[in-house]
Amino acid sequence: MEEEVYANVSNLELEEIQDTSTKRTTPDQQPDDRTGGRRSRLAAVCLGLLCVLLLITIIVICVRNVKEKEAMDQTISSLSKNLTAERETLSSSIMTLTEERDQLKNSNKDLTEERDQLKNSNKNLTEERDQLKILTEQKKKDQQNHPKHTVNDLASWKKFGSSHYYISTEAKTWDKARQNCRERGADLVIINSKEEQEFIKRENKYVWIGLSDADEEGVWKWVDGSPLTTKYWNTGEPNDYAKAEDCAVFKDGKDTLETWNDLPCCYENLWICEATLPSS
Repeated sequence: MEEEVYANVSNLELEEIQDTSTKRTTPDQQPDDRTGGRRSRLAAVCLGLLCVLLLITIIVICVRNVKEKEAMDQTISSLSKNLTAERETLSSSIMTLTEERDQLKNSNKDLTEERDQLKNSNKNLTEERDQLKILTEQKKKDQQNHPKHTVNDLASWKKFGSSHYYISTEAKTWDKARQNCRERGADLVIINSKEEQEFIKRENKYVWIGLSDADEEGVWKWVDGSPLTTKYWNTGEPNDYAKAEDCAVFKDGKDTLETWNDLPCCYENLWICEATLPSS
C-alpha cells in the first residue's frame, strides 16, 4: 500500500515536472511561429507582384506588337497604292509611247513617199531642164545661122493669116531650097489648112514645099517633124517613080486643090518659105 502511494506520488511529481518544463518552453517557441508567418506572407506578396509585373510586360509587348503590325500594314498598303499608281503611270506612258511610235512610223512613211515624189519630180525637172537647154542651144544656133528678117526685108514677103511667105525667083534642089529658107529665119512651107492651100494655089507657082519621106519610105512628114494629116496629092500621087521620089512639089496650072506631086529631091525648082515675122 505504501509502495503504491509512493509510486503515485512519484508519478504526480513527474507530471508536474513535465508540465513545468512544457510551460517554460512554450513562450520561447511563439516568436518563431510569428516570424515564419510574416515570411510566408512577404513571399506571397512578392510572388503576386512578380505576376503583376509579368502580366504588365506581356500586355506592353502585345500592345507594341499590335501597333507595329498596324504600322507595317499601313506601310504595305501605302507601298501597294504607290506601286499601283506607278504601274498605271507606266502603262499610260507605254501606251503614249506606242501611239507616238505609230505616229512616227506613219510620218516616216509619208516622208518616204514625199521623198520619192520629190525624187521623181526632180528627175522630171532635170529632164525638162536638159531638154530646155538643148532647145535653147538649138535656138541660139538657129538664130546665129539664120538671123531674123529686118523690116526692110518684108517687102519680099507676103502675109497670110499669122504667117509670112517668101517665093524664090531662082531654082534649087529641095535641100538647098530648105537651107535658103533657114538662112532667112524660116523653113519650107507647111500646109495644114485648106485656106493655106488655096492661098499658095493662087500664086500659081511650081514650088518645093516642106514635105518629104526621105527618112522612111511612105511615111511623109513636114519639116518640123509633124506627120501628114491634111493631104492634097494629085491623082496617082505619090507614086515614088523609079524608087527615087522623096520630096513634094506644089504643081501649078491645076483646076483642083489636089496639086501635090512627089519628085526626086535632086531636081531643081522654085520654093516657098514660111515664117512668123514681126509686123512692120
